[in-house]
Amino acid sequence: MRWQPVALDAAMVAVATVEVWATRSMGGPYALAASSLAAAALALRRRLPLPVFAATLPALSLGYIWLAPMAALYTIAAGERRRRVVAACTAAVAFVSFYPWPWLGHVNWEPAATVLAVLLSALLATAPTALGLLAQSRRELTARLAELAAGRERERRLAAEQAVVRERTRMAREMHDTVAHHISLIAVQSGALEVTARTDDARAAAGAVRELSRGALDELRRMVGLLRLPVDAGQPEDGPGLADLPALLTAAGPAVRGDLPAVEDCACPAPVQHAAYRTVQEALTNVRKHAPGAVTDVVLRLVGDDLLVAVRNGPSDGAPGPALPSGGHGLTGLRERATQLGGTLLAEPDPDGGFLVRAVLPLGETRR
Repeated sequence: MRWQPVALDAAMVAVATVEVWATRSMGGPYALAASSLAAAALALRRRLPLPVFAATLPALSLGYIWLAPMAALYTIAAGERRRRVVAACTAAVAFVSFYPWPWLGHVNWEPAATVLAVLLSALLATAPTALGLLAQSRRELTARLAELAAGRERERRLAAEQAVVRERTRMAREMHDTVAHHISLIAVQSGALEVTARTDDARAAAGAVRELSRGALDELRRMVGLLRLPVDAGQPEDGPGLADLPALLTAAGPAVRGDLPAVEDCACPAPVQHAAYRTVQEALTNVRKHAPGAVTDVVLRLVGDDLLVAVRNGPSDGAPGPALPSGGHGLTGLRERATQLGGTLLAEPDPDGGFLVRAVLPLGETRR
């Protein structure tokens, strides 16, 4: 937090001031001025470490002011990357604290007193330096660990993206090699059947199958292209939207009735339009599979800031056709689309034997 360094500096100045007050009677006015200057200078030790350190040396030469020089030396050792500067400041503290300055009076050079003076000077010089270097090493180690963790996270994300790309490429290859092949055969054979058919109904049915096969191939090529896009390419906005719904309802047959006033509103975001189209498409597919020939109503309206999509079919008017393969993921996929857009999807049977699929899709900031 930003207030912590300020609070720490204020506490350091306060402690140094207490030291000055406690030793005020040990020197004259010049000693008191030097000590007060050293204590006050600590407030700027982070911005001007070297000038503050120099301002504390006169107080250190008095022989009884230690906290301010030690704090200034610690600041230099913790923040200065030039080892020569740190060594020079350490040597300066040791020299100033040991040298017999004239204002100190008589100096005792007996062996025991000299050894104690040397040890005290070494302690005053090396202890702040060691603590400062330790703090600097700890800070650098923390930064290195953070960089290492970020690098590992990037590697993990890259490995996951590469795995997704490989899987998407495999899926695209399988879809192109298998599904596209069979749909192409259906289109070719339906085209041949359209040419050789003897009745108009047979030719019309063969032509419809050929057109549906061609549309399926176009959709398949689009999906293969999407699977081969990079992972970070974003969500493409191309694909069927509201403008394609009338053609979809026309191809579904006369039993499908549409109420589509929202089709003319082109301000709907592309993802919402695409989700609405897929909702209607999947619902009509389920009607053809489970209730062939049932009267179906498709409603598309703007309700406030939402797009309402509803597909309701009645009971089937005949026997169901041959069972078609199904993975059971159609409604699940529609519900996932609606959830991704922040909407909801309801799919439930009607009391009269029909079925209702109702989606509410928020239009988002683009509409507003």
